[in-house]
Amino acid sequence: MRNRPVAYTVDIVAILAARRLFPAAVLALVACAEQPWSKDDASAEQMQKDKVACEEQAYREVQKRYASLPTMGPALMSDSTARRFNVYPSGPFADVYGTQLQEESRLTRACMREKGYAQDAAKPK
Repeated sequence: MRNRPVAYTVDIVAILAARRLFPAAVLALVACAEQPWSKDDASAEQMQKDKVACEEQAYREVQKRYASLPTMGPALMSDSTARRFNVYPSGPFADVYGTQLQEESRLTRACMREKGYAQDAAKPK
């Protein structure tokens, strides 16, 4: 009866593993953060205007490209009792909007680089 674990027993191995993985998780999140755009002769207001203009231009371009593509609707499935329900497909081939967002982001970055902005620690040319 005494050798039975108590309900509030702490798993020290799990705590040590979490302590080792926490810094790696924080670094991964920091690496995913968007780096700010910079340009030597541009103010913050001008940078924001240029970024908004590039985002709008990229949005219009992507809408033109993807307007003619059909969207993938839900699939009609049935369970073991023959009740029907909709299943929305997922993945890179079904997620039309995800592909559009990636393309929009790529076009925005290209536009900002064309205007002389840099997104890394290096100085823009």
